[in-house]
Order: sequence, then structure tokens, then C-alpha cells
Amino acid sequence: MSGLALAVVGVVIGACSGAPEQAAVPSAAPATAATTEATPEVSATPGASAAPQASAASEASATPSAAAPPPPPPSRCPANMIEVPGGELAVGKGKAKQKVTVAPFCIDLNETTADEYAACVKGGGCNEDRVKVCDGATYGKPELAKNPMVCVDFTQAEAYCKAQQKRLVTTEEWEWAARGGAEDRYFPWGNDEPGDQACWGGKAGTRAVSCPIGSFPKGDSPLGIHDLGGNVYEWTTSASDKTSTVRQGRGGSWKDSAKDLFRNDRPFIFKTTYRCGFLGIRCATTPQ
Repeated sequence: MSGLALAVVGVVIGACSGAPEQAAVPSAAPATAATTEATPEVSATPGASAAPQASAASEASATPSAAAPPPPPPSRCPANMIEVPGGELAVGKGKAKQKVTVAPFCIDLNETTADEYAACVKGGGCNEDRVKVCDGATYGKPELAKNPMVCVDFTQAEAYCKAQQKRLVTTEEWEWAARGGAEDRYFPWGNDEPGDQACWGGKAGTRAVSCPIGSFPKGDSPLGIHDLGGNVYEWTTSASDKTSTVRQGRGGSWKDSAKDLFRNDRPFIFKTTYRCGFLGIRCATTPQ
């Protein structure tokens, strides 16, 4: 994203506080002279009983079986991911807006949970360095196992996605998914201000920790992606990663009480070394 786009965002610096086939009907055997004498009523009209039966069988065989509905196309994304169609996104503010083409991509249905991160540590793909030092940390707490993993810096977030054979979401992908693509929503759930659609602090800022993932279905994006707004900010990447020491976090968090922080066009800037209890992980990949 251009520098102009970044000029409007806040900057966080420092430590965290916080049908079967029908059987054919056999035709009656031709009448013989013997049967003609014994049963004249049958021989008077040879094959009389067979003709209607054959006709019925012909009609039955001519009726096609009910066609089964075609199976749905196989998903191009791994399990628990949603494919987001591509399109053209305008990023930035006012005259500084630029159009960016977003290719189709797969995005995690949920934010990475504490127990998913723990499984990555156990498998050797992630480390647990300093992941318990933040206010609101969830790692190693059984009662918060289904809450988002937080207190990870950018390198740890990147390593987690790599261990899943994925990558972090780009900031343009994140915004495109949150806006509902061409729907251009103001918030992931629509244009109404935050209320009961998200895990957030509310006007009084009364929350003390994040929420279990997917707890606010009213806040789902048009494709059913959970918690793009609220719960925790999500680390993203951009074209400037090689030359910048900061990264964008998207989506607002449980700790925020200002409604505009949940806008889809409102990134927040974090140093790559920053870790806190309201910044987590969501991964993406290319559809197969």
C-alpha cells in the first residue's frame, strides 16, 4: 500500500499493556388349438391381454428417471478456508486513492486460536518465545484455548502461517474480503456502526480479554468469514515489507471503544517487533 494510504492510520509504538430400471412385462404366449377349444374367449382375440401390458411397459420405459442434482464443485481451498473472488479495490483517501487488482484467494474462516498455535509449537513449526507476557495473553490457558492467539510479533505470525503451508493475508486482500468485494461495505457486517456484531470494548471499554472465535455471527462478512471486525487486529503484509520496519494490523479489537477503528478502510500500524493481547493471526493461500 502506498505511503499516502498509511498517512491516515494510527501508529502503535512500545510495549503492550495491556430410479431403478422397470422390469419388462412378458407378452402372453400365442394361443394354440388346444387352448382355443378350452378357452375360446382367449383365442377369439389372440394376444388381447398382452397388447395393453406391452404398451404400459413401453410407456414406463420411455419415462426418464428423475435426474439427481449435480454434485457441488470441489472446493479450491483447504479445510476451514473460504475462497474470495478477485476484483479491483480502491485504496487510500480522496484524490490519493489508487486502484489495486486483487486475485482470487483463500482466507481462513477464523482467526488462529491459542490451541492451534500450541499445536504448531508442538509440531516444531512455531516457538513460544514471550507469548505469555502480554495483558490478555491466551497461550497456555485452557479456558482461553478457543480465543485468538495473541502476543505474537510479526515474525511469529508469519512462521505460523508458513507451518500451515499458507501465508499471511495481504492488507489489500483483507480489505477486499471485509468490504464484501464490490459490495464496498463500510464494516464487514454492513454499514451500521458497531453494536452487537463484534467483540469490542463498547463505549465504556469494559472488556478485559478477547472472545472465543465466531461468537458474533451478526458480524460475519458476506462470505461468512468470522471476526474480520473486532476480537483482535490481524497482522497483514504489503508490498513495502522489504523496506519497512512496520506492518499493518486490520479489523479493530476487543480492547477498542472508538467505532471508527473498525472501519474496513482503517489500518493500524505496528512495529514488526510489537506484541500485545489484541493483535493476532489470520492466514491465506492461493486457490488450487
